[in-house]
Amino acid sequence: MEQRGMMKMALIAGASEALKFKREHPKASDEEALQHVNRESTGLVTKIGSDQ
Repeated sequence: MEQRGMMKMALIAGASEALKFKREHPKASDEEALQHVNRESTGLVTKIGSDQ
């Protein structure tokens, strides 16, 4: 997958993970959602890399 396509996939995956977290934790702040995505980012990147 080209670099630009991988970046788009990473952005979509991060946004999706943030929305999922906010649904599961409705009282969580945006900052908490971002921290969660940050913690999960290694797994997200690995998954995107394996989908190539």
